[in-house]
Amino acid sequence: MAVARNGKLAFIVGPDSSKQPSCFRRVEVVEEEGEHATLWQESVSYDDACANRFPLLYGAALKGQHQRNSDQISAKPLKRGVVYDVSVTTGATGYGRGRFVIHEGGRLENLKFQTSADEGN
Repeated sequence: MAVARNGKLAFIVGPDSSKQPSCFRRVEVVEEEGEHATLWQESVSYDDACANRFPLLYGAALKGQHQRNSDQISAKPLKRGVVYDVSVTTGATGYGRGRFVIHEGGRLENLKFQTSADEGN
């Protein structure tokens, strides 16, 4: 879930999450519509999985050995009114996702995931 911390964008584990990980090893922020551009992507070795702990500040470099076989994209500025999808990997296979938008005026809103009527079929 996205939150504002001292005027900066940060990601935390939502209080309603069924899992409450304390650390992570990969992050990706992508535009949900339009070009689907990746605005930030970093991944570190599984061995460094708990070198990074929540809250995660947007754009803060991850600690640990960065994975060589994974694209690393430095954080780019976010735009107002654009819906973003954030995904975080914890450990080897655990993950979490969220959606958020920064409205004109700077108000931050977390959004629910949209589901289609035929999803899961």
